[in-house]
Amino acid sequence: MRILVLNGGTGTIKAALASVVRGTVTIERRATVPLDDAAGPAAAFDAILAALADGLDGIHGIGHRVVHGGLALTEPAIVDAAVEAEIARLVPLAPLHNPVALTGIATARRRWPTLPMVAVFDTAFHARRSDASRRYALPTDLVQRHDLYRYGFHGIAHASLAAGVAVAAGCEPAAVDAVTLQLGRGCSACAVAGGRSIETSMGFTPLEGLMMATRSGDVDAGLVVHLQRRGLTLDEVETLLTKEAGLLGVGGSADVRDLLTREAAGDERAALALRIFVRRIVMTVGAYFTLLDGRGALAFGGGIGEHASAIRSRVAAGLTAWNVALDPARNDAATRGLISAHGSRPVYLIPTDEESIIAGAVARRLEEQR
Repeated sequence: MRILVLNGGTGTIKAALASVVRGTVTIERRATVPLDDAAGPAAAFDAILAALADGLDGIHGIGHRVVHGGLALTEPAIVDAAVEAEIARLVPLAPLHNPVALTGIATARRRWPTLPMVAVFDTAFHARRSDASRRYALPTDLVQRHDLYRYGFHGIAHASLAAGVAVAAGCEPAAVDAVTLQLGRGCSACAVAGGRSIETSMGFTPLEGLMMATRSGDVDAGLVVHLQRRGLTLDEVETLLTKEAGLLGVGGSADVRDLLTREAAGDERAALALRIFVRRIVMTVGAYFTLLDGRGALAFGGGIGEHASAIRSRVAAGLTAWNVALDPARNDAATRGLISAHGSRPVYLIPTDEESIIAGAVARRLEEQR
């Protein structure tokens, strides 16, 4: 079965052509195009289909990464009117992401009006966490009336990292205990026990948790109230927290490479941004190892996690109490797989592969339909 995967993010649109044979996914081709705010996501999807044009004949289905599936969409779903309407209803909870997915669905439908499409949801990997993990300390009737839960995001990426740990460690996916770090423009952590998410850093929206490229991560809720009382509108606060904060807001750049270069030149603003970034990660990973009763590996993925050896080194240095230590040569070489020092807790560098996870999920869902 040949599957086209469309993966719309906040900075890029990714696509892949995959062959799935008896559950084994082989990526035939990949493409990435930047998401230009001026041109809009429709132009980016058109461009990526043009980049893969000579391989699009004979596909059997299309898979779409969708960030937010809410309470109702917790499994890969055939895209019909009801599913599309639910994705649209959830746009206020993922305003940077769900609209892009809807554009991808519309683009694919125009090109292949009769081809089956499957939505695969980032929230699904986290949907079976305990109530203690999913609930905020808010009145129960309010939570139920407005679906105010800690949904968690980056689930496809964390599923990919957990699968990569299983391969690297030579164990079954259901045997994986790990803290997985998806570090890119968006950043999140996940505690995986027995192959399942038991805790994650993003919550009601993808804004909660770790410091990110332009997103603040955790802030005191009272700060939001304070800013509004000081005259900022709701839209201004949302823009501040999602597009003007994080590494950009503190350090003046959303690019870790730039911040590292400026830090080396003595720029204290860049250095502070990196210190906050690493500290938030260390605090979260340590808490998650506690939830795992001290068990588990550590896995780095995402653009920063895969390519910034200095960040991996600093995170490891903050986790020596948990017996985390890196092999300097493996870390500097960005060796895929085990990068930890002998005798320490296993630490892996795992390239995130959302497209393979999506393609496999689409193939299984289409097989069920037959």
